[in-house]
Amino acid sequence: MISNIKLFYKNNTYYSILLIGLFLRLVAVLFSKGYGMHDDHFLIIEASKSWVDGFDYNRWLPWNQANPTPSGHSFFYVGIHFLIFTAFKWLGLTNPDTAMYFIRLFHAVYSLLIISLSYKITLKLSNKTVANTVGVLLATLWVMPFLSVRNLVEIVAIPPLLASVWVIIKDDKKSFFKYFFAGIIGALAFSIRFQTSLFIGGIGLAILFQKNWKQTIYYGLGVVFSIVLIQGTIDYFIWNKPFTELTEYINYNITHKNDYGSGAWYSYILVLAGLTVPPLGLLLFLAMFNIKKKLLILFIPTILFFAFHTYFPNKQERFIFPIFPMFLILGFIGIDNLLNGKLNNEIWRKIYKFSFIFFVIINIILLPFVSIVYSKKARVEAMLFLKDKPQTEILLVDGTNKNGYKMLPQYYMKKWARLNIIENTNNYKNINSSYTDKYIILFGNDNLTSRLDSIETHIGEITLEYKAIPSFVDYVLNKLNDNNANDTLYIYSKKSTQKQTKY
Repeated sequence: MISNIKLFYKNNTYYSILLIGLFLRLVAVLFSKGYGMHDDHFLIIEASKSWVDGFDYNRWLPWNQANPTPSGHSFFYVGIHFLIFTAFKWLGLTNPDTAMYFIRLFHAVYSLLIISLSYKITLKLSNKTVANTVGVLLATLWVMPFLSVRNLVEIVAIPPLLASVWVIIKDDKKSFFKYFFAGIIGALAFSIRFQTSLFIGGIGLAILFQKNWKQTIYYGLGVVFSIVLIQGTIDYFIWNKPFTELTEYINYNITHKNDYGSGAWYSYILVLAGLTVPPLGLLLFLAMFNIKKKLLILFIPTILFFAFHTYFPNKQERFIFPIFPMFLILGFIGIDNLLNGKLNNEIWRKIYKFSFIFFVIINIILLPFVSIVYSKKARVEAMLFLKDKPQTEILLVDGTNKNGYKMLPQYYMKKWARLNIIENTNNYKNINSSYTDKYIILFGNDNLTSRLDSIETHIGEITLEYKAIPSFVDYVLNKLNDNNANDTLYIYSKKSTQKQTKY
């Protein structure tokens, strides 16, 4: 059987890699529940589903604002989810947990384009050995199945960027339609994630540097056409004015560029190198600068994107994700060229071999754990517990623990409750005996007894109904860094008649 598998892989390498990638992503679909970070849930799932329910969770829509002001978000990707959830509602699929299995499945299948296009681009620019390495890595890299099923715009924007490059390099034609179409596809990434304009602009520069003047214009026309059609039309429909959200996005990021995490200039080098485990990751980063003329179409947009994000103060790890496959392609092509060129000696081959074997070992250890991680489990499970409970329109939430209150994913509760949040112990005095909230949610274990006493002093006896415990990975991340505030959640009820949950 093993020999048959090896034979199939040898004769059908491309499809074998896709099957491996699909299998790992299906595992993530089934087991990697929850959400990875704030943006991939609250800016996409929470927003779009609330619109379907006749609510506006983030107050983005002008007709739900006293003084209509754009939020600076593209409505394209979240709008697609609005259509998906509308279809689910029409089909009678209302269970939030079940609906997310399908959402993750859609993204898992879509993410295969990252593997497929990266493989084809590498094969075109290098050779089959390097293409196989890049393809297998993107299929099996420890973090990719997890990221591939998330609603993260930085990952979702990757296929259009790769597709734009692929359309340009797959043949030598210089027709209007080819470059115009490449521009349209590339600009889809812009409508998903505005920062990808840097990569798209870099493609245009690469075409221009090759003195293809007409083709640069054709590509630019395709980009403009796509942006006007999608961004202009959507914003005009919502705001009666095109590009309103884009304008606000630019203004906001310029004004608040120092308001968020601003890491060191080398932050993104560490992210890219860390994903592929040093020393291999560092070798890949250095090797990507060993460029050939035919690699400019990929190198210029990649380095432009990287340079801007390195310079810009606001640095978050996920911001660099859109160029990760390009980093792998350029890095492995660069290493292959070096080992068969100026570094063609025994020492460098042993260094590379050791680095690669070390990476493989670490990857094998991490892959099964990360692929099945139930991220933000406690918050999701707490909301699922309240899903079919009556009197959940108002919730009292105690976030006076050391990590504080973190946003609750009300999508999983199937209701959009009003939250009365206590974030300071001084706020306990605002609670009185006539308080109407039936359920009380407490974040974290610290000072739990005194916090419960403070609440009961004002509203009377309360009963524990449910204890939502973080997943193992959530727990470990919290211990490593308090910023990963994955606390246990306790749900109490006032005058509860429900049977207490055992745990």
